[in-house]
Amino acid sequence: MARPPPAAGTSTSGCAASITANDNPSVSFANPCTIAVSCVEGQKNGILFYGLVSYIQPWATGSTSYLCTKAPTQRTFSQGSGGTLGQCNGSFALDWNAFQMANPSALGNPWTVGATANCQAWYRDPPAPKTTNLSNALEF
Repeated sequence: MARPPPAAGTSTSGCAASITANDNPSVSFANPCTIAVSCVEGQKNGILFYGLVSYIQPWATGSTSYLCTKAPTQRTFSQGSGGTLGQCNGSFALDWNAFQMANPSALGNPWTVGATANCQAWYRDPPAPKTTNLSNALEF
């Protein structure tokens, strides 16, 4: 029986970043697939990353975050969360189709029908264990 992925880790400012997608991607890029991460701590840098294998393990001793994908993983570009420092109003976004088209040698490319990816956001949180936190995970 598959277990659901754990909830997002809580940042040192009390933020629990949540990841969603507006649709599943298609092999032909026929439908838009935007991955969005909300409730990120404001003014933090981070990335979205994905892997092809789901694997849940604690991120660090004392951390509330869980790593939900197993290596190898693919990192996307670095981005700032915007928002206000110390608040949970930052966000990240990724146009999955644009990223895949711009990176033809990225992990999993070219995709086939039925393939899956597990995606998470990683962001800086200097007072936290490992100085970072993770969002919950998204499998699509």
